[in-house]
Amino acid sequence: MNILITGGYGFIGSTLAERFFKEGHHVHILDNLSSGTKSNIDFKHRFLISDISDPKCEAFFRTYSFDVVIHCAASNQHSHLSHTVQSNVNGLLNLLTLSKKYQVKQFIYCSTSEVYGNQSEGLITETTTLAPATPFALDQLHGEAYCEQWSELYGLSTLILRLGHVYGPKQHTSSESSLITTVTSAASKGTNILLNGSPDWTYDFIFVGDVADAVYRSVMSQLTGVYNLSSSTQTSLRRLSELVGLNDVTYSHTAKTHAAPFENRKLKTDLDWVPKYTIEEGLHATRLYYDKHEVATSVSDEKKSTKFTALFSHPFVRIAENLTLFLIFFALSLIMTPVVDAPDYWFIYVLLAALLFGKTQSLVASILAVGVQFYDHAATGRNILSLFVDNSILAVFTIYLLIGLIVSYVMDRRKIEIQFLKDELAATSERHHFLNEIYEETLDIKNQLHQQIIRSEDSIGSVYEATRALDSLEPEGLFVGSISVLEKTLKANHFAIYLVNQSAFARLAAKSANPEFHPKNSLDLEQHSLVNEVVQSKEIVFNTALTPEEAMFGAPLLRQGEIFAVILCYQVPFQNLTLSYRNLIDVMTRLINSSLDRSFGYIDAVQLDRYVGNTNALKQDYFERIVMQKEQAKVELNIPYTLLHIRESLTDTVLHSVDATLRTTDYLGYRDDNELYALLSNATVDESQIVIERLAQKSIHAEVVEDVSYVE
Repeated sequence: MNILITGGYGFIGSTLAERFFKEGHHVHILDNLSSGTKSNIDFKHRFLISDISDPKCEAFFRTYSFDVVIHCAASNQHSHLSHTVQSNVNGLLNLLTLSKKYQVKQFIYCSTSEVYGNQSEGLITETTTLAPATPFALDQLHGEAYCEQWSELYGLSTLILRLGHVYGPKQHTSSESSLITTVTSAASKGTNILLNGSPDWTYDFIFVGDVADAVYRSVMSQLTGVYNLSSSTQTSLRRLSELVGLNDVTYSHTAKTHAAPFENRKLKTDLDWVPKYTIEEGLHATRLYYDKHEVATSVSDEKKSTKFTALFSHPFVRIAENLTLFLIFFALSLIMTPVVDAPDYWFIYVLLAALLFGKTQSLVASILAVGVQFYDHAATGRNILSLFVDNSILAVFTIYLLIGLIVSYVMDRRKIEIQFLKDELAATSERHHFLNEIYEETLDIKNQLHQQIIRSEDSIGSVYEATRALDSLEPEGLFVGSISVLEKTLKANHFAIYLVNQSAFARLAAKSANPEFHPKNSLDLEQHSLVNEVVQSKEIVFNTALTPEEAMFGAPLLRQGEIFAVILCYQVPFQNLTLSYRNLIDVMTRLINSSLDRSFGYIDAVQLDRYVGNTNALKQDYFERIVMQKEQAKVELNIPYTLLHIRESLTDTVLHSVDATLRTTDYLGYRDDNELYALLSNATVDESQIVIERLAQKSIHAEVVEDVSYVE
């Protein structure tokens, strides 16, 4: 199945992703990396780095057709309440809408036990009154309501799991802090810690591996509804401190009483699931994980990097840097004043300050540079007040200020453009990665389908190769080729094609070469209900009643909207008569029909050249062609035919008499000796005696041609 896990790079999400991947499912992750890190996933998967409320999520849904969505992404930033609401509620609405639109089979919402509030009496079950005490818990409760509404209004299968305090490996690598993370970190550092509550305050801790097992079982069983997902075991703060080896603990003693037990009986009963890890075993497994793996610090490093960046960009730091640069130039000025004029020298300082520190510091640098000018003039004995009206000093200050502001403006503008280009590059890179993932997956599927087409017996290539037998322009050749095509594509070997005319009988035109298959030369339509039904309905008909001696199915061949032949198959396993098999029958019937239409169109076009005068006698070339096709049918399909030589003077009366004696499937024509011959379709030598006797009654002498390839 295609599994989408939102927040899949986080603590719980990455553990769920790993479980589904190990079970052989295709894992897809949607995460904005606000709390998780990519290092939590080390196996092949598809991902989209984005907020769950972002419109680009729709392309992700449309591309991969998810079967299950597991929603673990949730923001718990109390300091940014409006952002939290947008992420938790609006993001969930976006996911629910897309799940309905793209027909997701199951939507799992990971809620929290905090929706019950500070319950202290009785057992906390799924029917306990909900009293969220924090904005995050209220958001989660609203999320549950939306899931239930989508289930009722749109039929989306939803499952709400109210998780207890989850702990386990990878939690330290995430900003999803928990009490156990705090306690174990303090224990490893040997520092004092202040815990909110009394030593007897209890919590329901559940190992993340048990959560992953419960979620996986829920998906496999397609569980719906609301369930508590907990260990149903209470652990006190004192006991937790002892287990992690934390000795230096201070308790705030603000808690009035202990929490009520968080019951999981409903989930155990409906899912046949029990948590495998006790608190001792879970903490031991967590310690083993961190003993074997170096704790990733990408999130904390990123935060530190952000803090350092903010620190170095602080205005006071900029001023300090500017003053340092000023002091360097001032010291140099004392040394180099005899060599370089002061205005030009300080012009370089102002220019550097504008380039390095921005427009604000360029103004400061201009003031400092002019201050040096004031100092130099004051040192020569000039009155300080007179300096304020000195045009030369004002001009220097103006030049410094203009140069500083212009350069800093250009630099700021360039920085903005560079940052914009960086953002565009990042967005483009993300889109490129996303589209490249789609391309690679599409290419893999295309290659797989290509190999299936090449290797499959029912492939398009095989069908094309088989239908090359339908290239003949003569109906007789097409009937023979049609049998071969039907046998190869429909995987059966008891086919027969009967010609249907205005009479109540259907005449055999072609049949399979199987020696055990002996269809009748003619069928009485009234006695064969399946054939009659095909003729009447002009549709494919199956022998659903399994009537003995009837074909398993029949398909019509039409010309100008009227049925002229019926394809019958007498031996195919009934269980094979599926919808896909029927579609294949329909396709092959249409191909044969199309070839026959082309053939009859050709015959109509050459009608004047095909027959001798106004007779039904074929000219030599056309008659020889039919003889060759009958010979081919005899060799390949074991369909007999007999060639009669008419030894009479050819007159209109003789032609008419012979033509009246023949069946519609027989042919009359000339050969190289300019003698008249009659070709009896599907007739043995013995059966041809009946025709010979009838012609004799009309004083027409005919004899069997033993060697059809020999002409006198």
